[in-house]
Amino acid sequence: MKSITKNSRKRNSLLTSWLVMSLTIVLSIVLMGAADRLENKYALKQDYSFGSLTTYGAVTQEVLDTLDTPVHAYALFSPGNEDLALISLLERYQAGSAFFTFSVENLAENPLLVHNISDSLLDSAVSTDCLIVHSKQMDRTRVLDANDYITADFDASTGQFVASGAQYEDSVTEAIVYVTSAQLPSIQLLKGHDELDLEEAAAMVDFLVDKNYEVRSVDLSRQDTLSNDGLLIVLSPRKDLTQQELSDIMAYVEKGGSLFFTTDYSDPHDLPNWTALLRYYGIGIVPGVVITETEDAASYYESPMYVMPHMQDSEATTPLIASGQDRLILVGARALTLTQELQTDLQVIPLLVSGQAYIHIIDEDNLSMERQPGSPSGTFTLAAHSNRATKDGTRSQAFVIGNSTLFTDQWLHANTYSTEFMLEVIQILYPEHPEDLPIAPKPAFRRPMVYDAIILPALFTFIMPALIMLAAVLVLLPRKRL
Repeated sequence: MKSITKNSRKRNSLLTSWLVMSLTIVLSIVLMGAADRLENKYALKQDYSFGSLTTYGAVTQEVLDTLDTPVHAYALFSPGNEDLALISLLERYQAGSAFFTFSVENLAENPLLVHNISDSLLDSAVSTDCLIVHSKQMDRTRVLDANDYITADFDASTGQFVASGAQYEDSVTEAIVYVTSAQLPSIQLLKGHDELDLEEAAAMVDFLVDKNYEVRSVDLSRQDTLSNDGLLIVLSPRKDLTQQELSDIMAYVEKGGSLFFTTDYSDPHDLPNWTALLRYYGIGIVPGVVITETEDAASYYESPMYVMPHMQDSEATTPLIASGQDRLILVGARALTLTQELQTDLQVIPLLVSGQAYIHIIDEDNLSMERQPGSPSGTFTLAAHSNRATKDGTRSQAFVIGNSTLFTDQWLHANTYSTEFMLEVIQILYPEHPEDLPIAPKPAFRRPMVYDAIILPALFTFIMPALIMLAAVLVLLPRKRL
């Protein structure tokens, strides 16, 4: 009887132990799940990353606090290439606003995702590793990739741009502002005259969109109208305007519209209506290409045809000159002429000037770039700014430059200050500026230890072992005598 009672107690004790253990495990799982849920909901995870890459500041907090339009971010990664810093930052954004959500997606598993997001999103704009920020209500998207998260500075010692900081927060927050803005500053890109199209100007268009401008094409031959509230950009036309199109542009100009115009040395010179429009601003185009004298090595890059112009002081360029952001490369430049007539209603100034150079007329029968007898020589204006008063006192401005690749080439964007120059010019021409968020880049890399003099670390390296050996000798010698 005692044995039965003892076994029964043992079984009850074992059952109780298993029950307590099971309850403990279940409770632990529940508590861990609750803790994980709270951590994700309120972004309680501590940021131990270098430079606090996964933490946002007061500017982003204000954007999230005022966000009232749903925004969803699709973080596209190929397996094994997830950007953990970006994901952690997105978790904090999601915790900071009920109107922001995100999901991690694999484009290989869901190839129709791009079309499901928006019909206006181009396949070419999306890669397997990118971030798509989308507002369904505004039907607007912004695509970010690794290039948008890194800032670069020019290293004079190497002649190259090197990565200097990380701007995850700046890029993501600006994308949210862009896709939710009710109205954006408008850029009107003229088409219909064999200008550079959206594909050829993709680098320029992408940059302007990244800066929160809305870019749209305008074709006057199809009865599109120019908005007085937008800037008109014309990229190297190879066909002339019709008389009606010239009248339409002049009507836009006389109401205070401004013009951003590029021309390339390979473009036709005999375009009378375009010539008349530029003459209105006191600017003319010189046929041929500017070739820098080889002796003036500081005024060209690798080839005398790759002109490195000298910035002249002006409202648009002085801030760049003061900050050392004046390095530009014009791959094949066309010279401009500026009116010498004194007119009270017109002011024309050069912005970019070549070094010592000559103008070479392109000849299919003679491809040599050597200086020909009678070739104009000296320094030439390569870009100019004009400010013209219209009949009713309204002012219209124009920027004209004899090169388009400065703004349309991705390599030049990365290796010169072409985008900074373009932005300064546009903000002078066009009074409507997009919101500029004051979010500073964060340090992305630890700076290596650098010694001004190598003698101190060298002495330290040799002195420490010597002191240890001396201490050993002082201890061992008395013991040896024993």
